[in-house]
Amino acid sequence: MQKKVERMKSRSVIDNAEKLLAKFITLSEGIINSNGISEVKHFFEHGEHEVAFEGLVIELSENGLDPRNFNYSDWKNLALEYGLDKESVFKADFWSRFKHWGKAYQE
Repeated sequence: MQKKVERMKSRSVIDNAEKLLAKFITLSEGIINSNGISEVKHFFEHGEHEVAFEGLVIELSENGLDPRNFNYSDWKNLALEYGLDKESVFKADFWSRFKHWGKAYQE
């Protein structure tokens, strides 16, 4: 029974993370160029949510852009949920870049 409850909690966390990422993508549309947002959506639609999130952050941070209604804490929690503090796909130093990007919003 406990394993079933844990699986249900895990599914709930995954669903919430997916919804939050979808929201972040929507808030970033019109800010990121069409090629960049298209790539992010491609990964999202194929269930590669951590890759979509990493790509979204890279598109925004490397171009000096901020999504609408930006709350760094929400973005950081999602990055941690996806394990991007330990491993990334596109940039080996993603986590340090991510924290640097977010520092401007913590002050």
